Amino acid sequence: MSKPDELLLDLYASATQPSRWTQSLDRLCVSTGACSAVVQAFRFDQGRAQILWAARDSRTLASIATEPQGLADGDNPRLNLHRALRGLDRVAGDELLFDPGDEARPMLQQRLATLGLGHFMGTLQDVGRGVYLSLALHRSVHDSGEFNEQHANRLADLAPHLGQAFLLTEQLAASVERDDRLRELMDCLRFGIVLSDRRGCVQWSNRYALDLLGADATLTLRGDSLHGRNATETHKLLSQLAMVRDAPGQNVGYIRMGQGPGSLHVAVQASGDPEAVMLVISAADQTLDLPAGALESLFGLTPTEARLLGALATGSSVEHYALQRGVSVGTARVQLKQIQAKTGQHRQSDLVRLVLSSAAAHLSGSGKSWVR
Repeated sequence: MSKPDELLLDLYASATQPSRWTQSLDRLCVSTGACSAVVQAFRFDQGRAQILWAARDSRTLASIATEPQGLADGDNPRLNLHRALRGLDRVAGDELLFDPGDEARPMLQQRLATLGLGHFMGTLQDVGRGVYLSLALHRSVHDSGEFNEQHANRLADLAPHLGQAFLLTEQLAASVERDDRLRELMDCLRFGIVLSDRRGCVQWSNRYALDLLGADATLTLRGDSLHGRNATETHKLLSQLAMVRDAPGQNVGYIRMGQGPGSLHVAVQASGDPEAVMLVISAADQTLDLPAGALESLFGLTPTEARLLGALATGSSVEHYALQRGVSVGTARVQLKQIQAKTGQHRQSDLVRLVLSSAAAHLSGSGKSWVR
């Protein structure tokens, strides 16, 4: 059995361990005699490269702070559109990229020499969506040797793997970014969300859930497991998780943890993952803070009407609201009639249900809000 190519192993591992890009490029330098290896992803914007991402060998990485402008950015003449595309899908040197007598070439070589960089060899490939991936190798300016055919073949064989490793890195980074953004959005909800297995082992939760599952709560998180206040409560919860997970047609279950103040309402729903169920948790005595601006936008109300509707939806009476606002009960009742006309709901209970089923009831008031 042939020995595995350790450079390729490092390269593909770099998708989940970005530091392995440096390790891969260090290996490439050793195998080709290069003293510098730089990979860059970029797009062309009006003929000039716009750098999107880069990876470097450890030596180049250490000296990046002193690297002058025009080498690792879009001002590098090699990354000019008409020059760069000459090296597309091939191994190229400066003699291919630059026309004879092109003054940009000696100027570039002079700048490279100040960094101790000499002979160049590189590749360029189109990785899709208008993105190009380049690899630039340089030997030391004090190295009289040239890149040879063996080095060029090594680079040609490596290029497609380089492209695949970059795409995997990009896809994983995008996935992580989406997960982080989703977590931020889930943290804006006014109820707790928990993903758990049937044994109560928590796999994921939003911030509101962690607030509800405190040490003194009727449902707590100990380590990574859910527990009731006593063995009976814990068994009740686990039985509900197992029933929803296993019983055919039993997609949602409901359970109350604890009694009186501090009790929690829990809805349990099967998920697409056979090893997970979703718990939606809210405090039984939860008080909503409904943004007046949201009610204005959703129901076409004036600011005064929105304040009254918000008060009614959170348990106030017309009389109590009038007292708190310093207006007459008659004025408040006129405002209520205006709200009923605009919403088409003529009973207070219907108004409350309308508000509590709206988007305004489910997002927290933290952070900025945009009302249209």
